[in-house]
Amino acid sequence: MGCVMPERRRFLQGMAVATSVGVAGCSLGGSGDGSDGGDAGDGGGGTPVEATFVDDCNDRDDLADTSDTGNLGPDTTNTENFEHPDGSQDPARLNRVDSTEDTALVYAPDGEFVSARAEFHWHQEEGGDVRVEESTDGGDSWSAASVDRTQFGGVDNAWLHAELATDFSEGTNRVRYVLTGGDQPWSGQLGHVEITVLTTDPDLSTPTPSEAPTPTPSPVPMGTTVEGSADDVVFEEFVGTEGADFVVGGEPAYFSGGNHPQVSRLDGGVTATDILGTWTDLVPDLNVMRVPAFGEGQANYLQPEPGEYNERAFRLLDRVLYQFGRLGVRLVLPLANYWDWRGGIPQYVEWSEEAESKADFYTDEQCRTWYREFVRTVLERENTITGVQYRDDPTVMLWELANEPRAGTADYETYRQWTKDTAEFIKSIDENHLVSTGMEGFYPDGPVGDDDSRYVETHSLDAIDACSFHLYPDAWRLSVEQGTEWIRNHTRMATEEVGKPGYLGEFGAEVDRLGSEVDSRLQRRTDAYEAWYAAMVEEETDGAMVWDLRTGAEYESTHTWNLHAIYPRDEATIDVLDQYSAELTGLGGSTS
Repeated sequence: MGCVMPERRRFLQGMAVATSVGVAGCSLGGSGDGSDGGDAGDGGGGTPVEATFVDDCNDRDDLADTSDTGNLGPDTTNTENFEHPDGSQDPARLNRVDSTEDTALVYAPDGEFVSARAEFHWHQEEGGDVRVEESTDGGDSWSAASVDRTQFGGVDNAWLHAELATDFSEGTNRVRYVLTGGDQPWSGQLGHVEITVLTTDPDLSTPTPSEAPTPTPSPVPMGTTVEGSADDVVFEEFVGTEGADFVVGGEPAYFSGGNHPQVSRLDGGVTATDILGTWTDLVPDLNVMRVPAFGEGQANYLQPEPGEYNERAFRLLDRVLYQFGRLGVRLVLPLANYWDWRGGIPQYVEWSEEAESKADFYTDEQCRTWYREFVRTVLERENTITGVQYRDDPTVMLWELANEPRAGTADYETYRQWTKDTAEFIKSIDENHLVSTGMEGFYPDGPVGDDDSRYVETHSLDAIDACSFHLYPDAWRLSVEQGTEWIRNHTRMATEEVGKPGYLGEFGAEVDRLGSEVDSRLQRRTDAYEAWYAAMVEEETDGAMVWDLRTGAEYESTHTWNLHAIYPRDEATIDVLDQYSAELTGLGGSTS
């Protein structure tokens, strides 16, 4: 899970904290690089750059004097259960065995924390947990940091394993991992910590070529500067519509690509060029990606608080538009989320003084105002690399009002009016781009649920330019054949009843990668995709975006929750994507 520089350097020092045991610091090997279009820096005092360092837990000689060595290093009773996502084994950095007291490990870099990843292992059916805390005042005060926990591997001798991904607030200069006591003695381990910091120290950020290992996955560097101009916007024409077709420069255009839900997020783990460099090589006709342009309620998101915007997060979105465009890939950008992932409509509701449910979002004045102000901010955003406002950038294929907006408990007229008003609001600011709903395609008495979002009627609104639908047969309890009919029916309804382009914004078949039946599950998915793509080519569906395209650097064995992910080694699935992307995009003319 990464390499460590041969020459270890005392980078982190221990800090005393108010726990019953001591704290520890340790040296980290460097693996930062100046990739992704920016310069790595030219010496101390220069522009800060991001560098990622790895604590692989093997070396106890570099620990600070304040370390409690009794809780550091291998736990001889449980080391055999400390497994990395790839199945390899290693000692733990911090152990907590049969105690009800807190144990803490503190990191204190010469720079500002950006993000961190760590592996946490704990014994099933015993109390206690791990929490991550951050400090902006050198450890005088602490607050909880936001942590995404992804469980990996199976239960081994009652041990569970999780990867912890953390984004830190701006200005964070101390971080501590605390193995908490709980109500009864329990066992826990922390190991293999990867930390990304913003630093001006060239010794930390730019290892010499002879020392530099293969870089570990790290967030898109935000401390470096990418030089660009309006000339870097490669697309000359906006995507438009003519009848039931997407058009570019007056010629019919078809789109095939995928989703990547984390690429516009500070802890995305890989750069836009890494993702697209992989997938445009594997699928040369890939010409669209669907990427979130929303995020509410956390310090690292686009909108941490109502009406407050995170410039650092917006700069990453700037870079996504810049890099995707240069690789000939357009973007579908949802502007909110019906679900609570990354805040979404539930966060707007929580902020509001009056709203109580997601249905209230459509009518609550506070929610509507905050959402519209955010939308305006995105549309009028001037890209710091190209100098082009988003509303003037043809790299954007279309805006979606939200990801999978449902009527839910709202009556249909309320939902329809919000859709109409919001689409018209977007068009009052942006005359260049198409607008769609981002919906799943439900309708009353359909084969999936009974949501009243009404695929045909809602997409018939004048301000909506294209018909969005999604497909998840496993979750919806449909067969592969029923999924094929879902595609055919929604494409035909878009073309014949609405008279607008129809595009499949998300679709997937589940693959559980644990256990002994992985090959058969992968084959089932490949067969399903072949049937669905063939139907899209036959029906001339105007766009297809599979969920979701990952890279090998994103640790597929840790993402067991993401049953729809496609990785570069899934060769049979990729062959289908490659073949049918060529056929689907070949139905039209140029998309430049």
